[in-house]
Amino acid sequence: MSRLIRYVLPVLLSLLTLQVSAEEYVIKFSHVVAPGTPKGKAADLFAKLVNERLKGRVRVEVYPNSQLYNDNKVMEAMRLSDSRTTGIMAAPSLSKFVKFSRTIQAFDIPYLFNDIDDVHKLVDSPVMEKMTRPLERKGLKALSLWDNGMKVFSIRGDKPLRKVPDDFKGRKFRIQSSEVHAAMIRALGGVPQKLPFKEVYQALAQGVVDGQENAWSNIHSKKFYEVQDWITVSNHSYLGYMVVVSARFWNGLPEDIRKELTAILAEATEANRRFAAEADVADRRKIEAAGKAKVVELTPEELAQWRQATAGVEKQFERQIGKELLQEIHQLLGH
Repeated sequence: MSRLIRYVLPVLLSLLTLQVSAEEYVIKFSHVVAPGTPKGKAADLFAKLVNERLKGRVRVEVYPNSQLYNDNKVMEAMRLSDSRTTGIMAAPSLSKFVKFSRTIQAFDIPYLFNDIDDVHKLVDSPVMEKMTRPLERKGLKALSLWDNGMKVFSIRGDKPLRKVPDDFKGRKFRIQSSEVHAAMIRALGGVPQKLPFKEVYQALAQGVVDGQENAWSNIHSKKFYEVQDWITVSNHSYLGYMVVVSARFWNGLPEDIRKELTAILAEATEANRRFAAEADVADRRKIEAAGKAKVVELTPEELAQWRQATAGVEKQFERQIGKELLQEIHQLLGH
């Protein structure tokens, strides 16, 4: 009997090792926007490349339009997940991460970035790693940052948003869950209203809020322009998403799989930037062609008023974000 055990045991262990090494990992990628948006297209591309190159080892399933989770619930699901073989990945808007790392609020500061190139300077620098490091202690592994674009304002009514605070006074604006966004709306003269993304269209249509701020792709894909009269090209702040995954799941993956997933994600990120740049132009043109909401460009003088009105917001959050970090960002951007 003992001779049989000595013979069989190594064989069983060998088979078990082979089964574990051949095990398929599943990544459930949850997001809240439409598949045709820059984030949706990048998520689908990431899934396609992983499913082709790591077939039989890793499978990615994409769940758009809050089909699996909304952005708040998905992060809790990631933090609570203890599965070794099934991981949750998501790309929530940056404002959702503030409760885990207040340094992320820097991305919400109005007019911190002159354009999308400024954003990429920060994202591609070592400063970004410093800003996202606290997330891992909360069970989230930051992998990349995806663009949607610079944000513009829309409003319902008989006149566009041009003069501040006059054109904002008494008007309610939907914002993301961000204290910086709320402070910005108040600085411009308006009333901030936090609402989940999926409720925005109905809130605009029913007059629960008068206006909102968003990137062109979201305004088009969610048809906000159908229930708004004016869109002001303010380009006041950045709308981006952080691609995150359960830290426990990620750190438990074989090193070669992590390396390949990282490389594929870099390809998807590069494509996302291209998708976002294309959407900025194409979706704006589609909105203009629809003839429902009129697009208004700010004059240099009006833009200077907007900048001046919101200049105090950064100072208001300087302590939370970190004075030295903000100085480092300004130096990096050449301000």
